[in-house]
Amino acid sequence: MDPELEPDATENSDGLTADLTVDLTAGFTLIELLVCIAILAVVTFGASLALPRGGTAQDRDMALFQRQFKTLRQQAITSQTTQGLVISPRGFNPARPVPRPLTEDPPGAGTALGWRISPQQQRWQGRVSFAVTAGQIGGEATGAASPEIQFLADGRTTAFRLRFTSGDTARQASCHSDGWTGLKCKNS
Repeated sequence: MDPELEPDATENSDGLTADLTVDLTAGFTLIELLVCIAILAVVTFGASLALPRGGTAQDRDMALFQRQFKTLRQQAITSQTTQGLVISPRGFNPARPVPRPLTEDPPGAGTALGWRISPQQQRWQGRVSFAVTAGQIGGEATGAASPEIQFLADGRTTAFRLRFTSGDTARQASCHSDGWTGLKCKNS
């Protein structure tokens, strides 16, 4: 810089001189701060994945099932279409209805309801046993080739009971529905 433009040292009331020059290279740029924050976020996320999860396998399975049940029931009500959930000992898959033509001779005989089962299965972490209560949806019988749990547009579902167990069989969790009043879950 030009020496004429630089401020001179000034005297304060004590007779001491102070240098008023400012160092413009001190501090951090916005980019440097954002990079540091991003690195800290990645490290924090990685550390949280390395920590053990809370709760037992049956608690996690029950929570996962409750979220999926609520989501599919809400989708059925909002979209006004039947939704399904295929339950197996290994996990569960969402299913959507797909109309397919009937194989009868007269043309235009109509369509039957088939199901497209999602290939992405949510796996159970513990053991699960499933029982349908008389194959009913709120009092109506269901077809043999349909998902184990169906969600109707009016909020009704298949009546069922689902039990979650882990290595400790003395402690169980269960969810059930009568088809009319929604999902009820408890630990015992």
